[in-house]
Amino acid sequence: MALKLQELWIINKNGLPYLSVQSKEIMEGEGINPMIFSGFMSAVQNLAEDSIDAIKMRNSKIMIVPVKEPIPFFVIGRAKTKEKDGSIRKQLGKIRDMFLDEFSIIIPTWEGDLSFFTYFKNRLSQQFF
Repeated sequence: MALKLQELWIINKNGLPYLSVQSKEIMEGEGINPMIFSGFMSAVQNLAEDSIDAIKMRNSKIMIVPVKEPIPFFVIGRAKTKEKDGSIRKQLGKIRDMFLDEFSIIIPTWEGDLSFFTYFKNRLSQQFF
């Protein structure tokens, strides 16, 4: 069975979430608030100087893929604890590459409208959730 992420966030280095996606299996109120989470992760990464690559919890784990060039951002995914780290990283790497292909030229002049990412969020939802 293919790996399915529970949640995904793509955030900029300052903690603004470009987008977040939740699995349909997550009930309302069970997911992590994307604004609070992205600010927290940005602060943690800045304090740790990108040395944190995973946070393990009882039933799930959060894996972090930092990107420095051509634009700095983080791809962060949450999956069940039983999923293999390598499989999660591979999937997050694919998402990183897709995001870079789609937005690396646009992000430097982007003016902050989060609805800009809606079609890409829908694409990720169909492919990875």
